[in-house]
Amino acid sequence: MKNSVRRMTLTGIMAALTFVATAFIHINIPASTGYVNLGDAVILFTAVFIDPFAGALAGIIGAVLGDLYVGAGMYVPFTIFAKLFEAVVAGYLFKAIKNKAQYLAIPMGALLIVPVYALAYWIFGGWGLVVASSPFDLIQVAVSSAVAIALVLVLRKTRIKSLTEE
Repeated sequence: MKNSVRRMTLTGIMAALTFVATAFIHINIPASTGYVNLGDAVILFTAVFIDPFAGALAGIIGAVLGDLYVGAGMYVPFTIFAKLFEAVVAGYLFKAIKNKAQYLAIPMGALLIVPVYALAYWIFGGWGLVVASSPFDLIQVAVSSAVAIALVLVLRKTRIKSLTEE
């Protein structure tokens, strides 16, 4: 694999940033034990700028550690799948689309966290918890997607190349 040491190092850094953005930059959801955070912005950025599997790995490691740190360990199995789907879909769609519409891949991937966490809410508290908590996941999708898109646009303007462009 080309750039394997660089890719591994960047993935580790992004996992650490995901943890920080998940555990320390969050707002608790009053209706549940869930929380809205900016970790997904880092995951989406990593999936697009490094590669989808780096985004998934950074997301799984960082977000799972974030869940454990804030006391939301019951969400860990769901977090693993949510971050995996989110990063892989956003990253591959972004690379497959070759025009400005490629930026739509970021919220499309991010939206995959909603049904995964809705399943968790349903298991832990039924439909009432799904209805009370899922809108906060949609807010997280919107904010994280906007931040990730902004980061990609800024770095492209500075002519910093992603690992896949080298």
